[in-house]
Amino acid sequence: MAREGHDERTGAPPGAAAVPGPAEREFVRFAHRYAHRIRAVVVISCALLAVPAVPPAQMPTTAAIAGAVLVWSVVYYRFGVSGRRPHLVLAVDVVVLTGLCLSQRLTVPDSQMIHGSTWVLVAISIVAVAHQMIHPAPLAAALVLQLFALDLLGAVLDRSDGWTYVLPNASWLLVQAALAQGLYRLVLRRSRAADTAAAQTAAVRRRHQVAQAQRTAEREYLATLHDTACATLLMVSAQGQSIRPEVVRVQAAKDLRRLAAERVLTGEADLARELLAELADQPLRVRTAFDGPLGSVWHPAAAALCGSMGEALRNVARHAGVDTATVRAGRRGDRVIVTVGDSGAGFDVTRVPDHRYGLARSVVDRMAAVGGRATVDSRPGHGTEVRLEWPHV
Repeated sequence: MAREGHDERTGAPPGAAAVPGPAEREFVRFAHRYAHRIRAVVVISCALLAVPAVPPAQMPTTAAIAGAVLVWSVVYYRFGVSGRRPHLVLAVDVVVLTGLCLSQRLTVPDSQMIHGSTWVLVAISIVAVAHQMIHPAPLAAALVLQLFALDLLGAVLDRSDGWTYVLPNASWLLVQAALAQGLYRLVLRRSRAADTAAAQTAAVRRRHQVAQAQRTAEREYLATLHDTACATLLMVSAQGQSIRPEVVRVQAAKDLRRLAAERVLTGEADLARELLAELADQPLRVRTAFDGPLGSVWHPAAAALCGSMGEALRNVARHAGVDTATVRAGRRGDRVIVTVGDSGAGFDVTRVPDHRYGLARSVVDRMAAVGGRATVDSRPGHGTEVRLEWPHV
């Protein structure tokens, strides 16, 4: 059963878009599968052991109830792990567990004088623990309180000793659930701390890459400036040199063309305007969606994003077999994200020939050169998505 929302566990304010990191996602996935597996093993074991523990006259009734619980445990596991129909599965589970708790008069032998040793309590105890790792905290707490009340009622109906006799053992349901919830939260916090440390390290690495790219670009710009305008001005100003004006004009025009072609774009650029300008030159029909204002970014990064997007769109026109593509752009925290998608032929990204440089050089390397990254997700027959990311630092 898929966990429905995680706001209670992320601690994010209402409406905030909390994106779990890889460590948190892996832990939640592991806890989810572990909870379903341990619940299935324990409940099925309890159902199997319940039948031989009762007197022969009680066996048919107990076998029928235990068999129903066993079958449901298998069904619950299959649907729970796959995440299909979570609301329906939860509703049926509540009904089955209610019936199990209230059937103690039929399934628990009179010889089991201590309520804490009954198979029903063992079964619902592991269910209470599993709830803490499957559902959000408020829902898990409500389900455990329901199990506690139902177990108490079922045991009272089974015995004439009164509810005070049953209460101490039944209360362990609440203790076990609280311990499971505390352990889950503890490991979850550790996972988030690991994600935070990894994100901070990645941010420092990106800042270093951007700073290094800026320094490299500035050096190239200064070298080009020295070889063009500076050299021409020095030639003109040198004493004893007689240079015809038309020669100077021709040389200056060459210098300007070279500086325009190889200039280092400094400062910042309006990203939305740059992207729209690039899109205006594309032969495809492009559906564009900007998720909020994109703001300004470092000019070389804007050039890399636009150039990579343009190359991705040209790949769609050349290879996808469709004439329509989708471009989305937006910000997530300190990152700018641009995606180019199509519903065309797709391809196997692991089998791109070595002589095909479009994605590797014009997209991946171009983004890496400014401290960003590009990823390609494609499968034959399922289209292609190119995702471009650049940190806003």
